[in-house]
Amino acid sequence: MSGLVVTLRGIRSRFGRSILVVLLSTVAIAAAVLVPLFSRAAAQSVLTDTVADPPPIVAGLTARSTALEAMSARVDEQLRASPAVAAVLGAPQETIALGVDPVSKAKSRGRLVFRPGACEHITIVAGRCPGDRELMVSDRTAERAEIQMGDVLQLAATGGSTRSTVGEPPPKNPSYPVVGVYRIGDPTDPYWETTGFFGGSALNELDDGTKIVDELFTGSESTVSSVPLGRPVAAVDYPLAAEKVRLNDVPELVRELEAMSAGNSTEGVALRIGLLDSLRLADRQRSAINASVPTVALPLVVLCWFVLFMVVAAVTDDRRAEIAVGKLRGLSVGGITRFAIGEPLLLIALAAPLGLLLGFGLTVVAAEAFLAPAVDVQFGWPALAVGLGALLGAAAAAVLGARETVRASISALLRRVPHRARRRAVVFEGIVAALALAALYQLLVGTEGQSATLGYAAPALIALLAGLLTARLLGLVARRRLPRATRQGRLPALLAAAQVGRRPESARLVAVLTVALALLTFAATIWDVSSANRLRTANADIGADRVYVVTANDPAVVREAVDRIDPTGQNAMAVVRIKQSYAGDYVDLIGVDTDRMLAVSRWPDKTSAQVAAVAASLDDASGPTVELKTGRVAVRANVRALQQQRPMSLGMVVGEPGAAPRSIPLGRLETGTATYAGDLTCAAGCRLLGLQVRRYPGDNAPGSATVTIESLELDGTPLDAGLSASGAWRPTDPLPAGQTLAVNSDDAGLTLDVTSETSADIVAQYGDVEKDAPVVLAGPAPADDPDADTFSFPVLGRAPDPVKVAERVALVPRGGGHALLFDAPALEERAERSAGLNLDQFSYEVWATDAAPADLGARLAAEGIPVVSTELWSHRMTQLGRAAPALALRLYLFAGLVALLLALGALVLDAGVTAPWRREQVRGLRLTGVPVRTLRGMANRENLMVLGYPVVAGIIAGVGGAALVLPAIALVSIDGGNQAYRLGGWWLPGSLAFLLVALVVANLVLRRVRGGAR
Repeated sequence: MSGLVVTLRGIRSRFGRSILVVLLSTVAIAAAVLVPLFSRAAAQSVLTDTVADPPPIVAGLTARSTALEAMSARVDEQLRASPAVAAVLGAPQETIALGVDPVSKAKSRGRLVFRPGACEHITIVAGRCPGDRELMVSDRTAERAEIQMGDVLQLAATGGSTRSTVGEPPPKNPSYPVVGVYRIGDPTDPYWETTGFFGGSALNELDDGTKIVDELFTGSESTVSSVPLGRPVAAVDYPLAAEKVRLNDVPELVRELEAMSAGNSTEGVALRIGLLDSLRLADRQRSAINASVPTVALPLVVLCWFVLFMVVAAVTDDRRAEIAVGKLRGLSVGGITRFAIGEPLLLIALAAPLGLLLGFGLTVVAAEAFLAPAVDVQFGWPALAVGLGALLGAAAAAVLGARETVRASISALLRRVPHRARRRAVVFEGIVAALALAALYQLLVGTEGQSATLGYAAPALIALLAGLLTARLLGLVARRRLPRATRQGRLPALLAAAQVGRRPESARLVAVLTVALALLTFAATIWDVSSANRLRTANADIGADRVYVVTANDPAVVREAVDRIDPTGQNAMAVVRIKQSYAGDYVDLIGVDTDRMLAVSRWPDKTSAQVAAVAASLDDASGPTVELKTGRVAVRANVRALQQQRPMSLGMVVGEPGAAPRSIPLGRLETGTATYAGDLTCAAGCRLLGLQVRRYPGDNAPGSATVTIESLELDGTPLDAGLSASGAWRPTDPLPAGQTLAVNSDDAGLTLDVTSETSADIVAQYGDVEKDAPVVLAGPAPADDPDADTFSFPVLGRAPDPVKVAERVALVPRGGGHALLFDAPALEERAERSAGLNLDQFSYEVWATDAAPADLGARLAAEGIPVVSTELWSHRMTQLGRAAPALALRLYLFAGLVALLLALGALVLDAGVTAPWRREQVRGLRLTGVPVRTLRGMANRENLMVLGYPVVAGIIAGVGGAALVLPAIALVSIDGGNQAYRLGGWWLPGSLAFLLVALVVANLVLRRVRGGAR
């Protein structure tokens, strides 16, 4: 009978065990093949996500010039020389615009625009799309400026230089007819992305009364160029087609982009290339994946090999009698070896193509489940090479598994003497333990780069060390329990200790179970922590469910528009932002509406109750506001101790929305009691800011006065300004050098005790707001002392504001780890009290919940607040879930789950292989009079030892390993910064529940398999 026939018959007779060998080999090869396949697919995924993160126009190529036609030709020529770049760009979008004043009846500002295809993205409500030398205006501009169809508008440029020849007569502004009226479409349409068009609402006016109107569209470039004054700006935007950027093309793309960006211009055309930065960031992500994925997958491959080694050892050991007969018949060592390992090697060879297919299939499933759309899985020579290596490793594991049985003597084989651990095994375990401890030491005390490199390998090292120690501990405990149980006469404990202590297979099973449980527990723990970190990072990056970046001229305009769109205050909130530099870094200043913050914002690390407490802490009010209107102001005052060389006078400081504070003169100070009066004019609602002792202009001579303000009246009506209330008034802080001001309130009124050696006026502030503005601070304070709780810093105003830290947090929504968050309306009022608002540096956003109207962007545009871009919290969460750290941690979860299933399979197989001779042992014990109850107690104790020790050790090793490794592993971003180390959900409890169910099932299966032994 040929050897192949014997092998095939052996496989058929042990079909169940043969299937298990095939499955283990398939999983080992698939886990190995998964490394190159998943690494490449994940790298393509992060590349696609990274280049698709900015808006397509921002990520692509933008050219700017003053002549559209000539610029397009030059850029097209440049792209023809850069075919890789041209291949990933979409169709160009051309625009040429010029600032003009189209309204003859009032001063206005708008833009004359030629943008091909504009009529397809708006609604024409009257007339038609304009042609050459024709105009189309928006419906609200037509209503606001009283423009009719057929009107001829004379267009005057609002800025820039003349393009006429020196010496010629002044150029005449052209006039063109209005042939169409349009209504704004969806401003979030990618066609309008980054344009900032449609800011012409009825409320959008500049301080000088200039009305902002919507864009005037025309049908040709020459129409825009015909305006003699001003300087048109032409742009050609080539949006990026992110799905076309493939890994194979990246080297050539980088080379061409670097060549294009080296000069940053071509024949007077300014180029902006956004893709190059995205490719560099994607390369960092790809490097992180290539470093982490093999490190995560390798422990699973090694565990598969070890379990395969155990399975082959168990199956070969079950054939002791056959091998002994072969030796008795005089088979050579080679013949015996071929006879013993022929079956597993053939099964492993059969598993090779199955493993390749399984690895490919798992990668395809992963790509569909959590990688970027349109990521294709490519099967190349790296996967074949790794698969061949895994196949050879599996074959080596099979040979080693059969080695002890093949080398055993005939007597040992027939007597079923258990294999004893050799010294070489002890030495090997010692080497492995030493390497694991050395790597852990390097991880904990090494440099940052070394720690990051070993971070992903550490869990496997910890699990391996825990497995070796637990196996040794179990053997030691079993050997010590045996004599003690003998002395105490506890037969179940004696028999269980003897079964565990005399079989090396028990130690191997315990080691494998411990490693598997440690990997699973670690994976669940770290995924739980990373999930919480992805949530807090998304909250810190976005700040709300939806964020609309808008264009506006004043924060009050945005706030009023939001109030009209969402009067309930539950779905939207206006936000003003400034990025302020300090000490070589930038601080994000974020102004919110505290009345809406709880309902709209997403706060990192805070519950709703905590957010409500933060909103309450930002309340800036300390007294009632004194509202003023146009009228005659009268102040009753008693002046004492007046010393002056040139006359001093009394004044009132008032504030008005959007304007700097101004002083109302009330008259010269005279000793004694008198009434001081002045006229107040208020275009909008004014409020009382303070009272002042005014110095004569240029008078630096010493002067002093004690003035008691007894009453304030407006048109004969008393004003309640808290003159007798303690703490309602305070000196300006800081006072100019050479001045002193003492403020005291009592029943007589408000007393100002003034001395001055400068010409600056002395002001007592009315305290309807706190002295220091409350803020929430993330990161160090922008002050000399980074831990300062009070400091001065320019927030929304042109002058520094005194602020106090109401609360310190790790992360601020939409601001991250270095930001100030404050109540925007309150800080706007403070700025109006000093040097006015710093409007030039403001940027504006509208935060919204998912319950906000789906057409919120269109509604904002209708209010004259065009949307520049939109950011979604859900999109950011998806991005973070597809970043390099999350992809590696997902593989950890997969590895931990498969490891547990492999270990449980090995446990059940061992029970099945040993069941026949264990039945013989049990029958012998029954013949000696051992009761069934004792035998059941023996089995339960043995199962408890084999399963219980790994559970305890695996959970401790997994959770403990996570605590050690977390600081060295990037959980959200590849830089690993600003991470919180706490559990965030149900992954760890869920995995422990799954583990409990799996072990209960395993125990039931063990009892079922060994049931015939009782």
